[in-house]
Amino acid sequence: MRLVSAGLTDVGCVRKHNEDSLRMEAELGLFVVADGLGGHAAGEVASKIVVDRVAQFVQQTVEKDRTWPLEYDVSLNYDGNRLKVALLLSDQAIVEDIRKNPERETMGSTVVACLVQGNRATLAHVGDSRAYILNPEGIRQVTKDHSWVAEQVTHGILTPAEARVHPFRNVITQALGNGGDLDVSVQEFELQELDRLLLCSDGLSGMVTDTEIWSMTMAEKSLQDAVNQLIAKARENGGEDNITAILIGFGSDEVSPSA
Repeated sequence: MRLVSAGLTDVGCVRKHNEDSLRMEAELGLFVVADGLGGHAAGEVASKIVVDRVAQFVQQTVEKDRTWPLEYDVSLNYDGNRLKVALLLSDQAIVEDIRKNPERETMGSTVVACLVQGNRATLAHVGDSRAYILNPEGIRQVTKDHSWVAEQVTHGILTPAEARVHPFRNVITQALGNGGDLDVSVQEFELQELDRLLLCSDGLSGMVTDTEIWSMTMAEKSLQDAVNQLIAKARENGGEDNITAILIGFGSDEVSPSA
């Protein structure tokens, strides 16, 4: 199946500059959304480091006969290890940049990255940047936020609806650049022909509900039109953060092609 994609990033309606970065390398099957943290401490530098470092390592590991820079995780497939190590190297690169530029000491980044090979998708994320699978049957969030409210939902303390409006909803528990133990979440799954994979920063998921994301995406003919409308909706709803989205599909740039 031919891989097709569309992406867009937008500053939103409140922030003065865009700290999000995205990377789409269709020939590698690689797609990355990074949401920089730190405001004036150069969050945009951190997110750019992430998307560039991930793309660099994935390119370097197209062939398997190379020395592995970090411990190989035998519980993951090859692409899972590529993404996990790429994110760990990104974390190290941000820490090294902070060492050289101490004025950036509070910068960091969340990330969601995907490698698609055939109909197999391998996904890695840190923080609250998300991935969803959408198809004519509905929408499903496939990442679990590394955030305080997500933990409260898991323990039954908050409902998903309460978490969505909780004052601590933006408090994340994992981020690249902290320089400590990093728990990269990795998963693998199969994609069907009518599936569409959405990667996004919380500037989209925090401003547009899952139901709205699904209905708006399915209503548009092309992937790019769908991405454009999702960004516009997030802005219409307040655009309180930078907004980034990548939509990935197979065989056609139509959102719901004929089977």
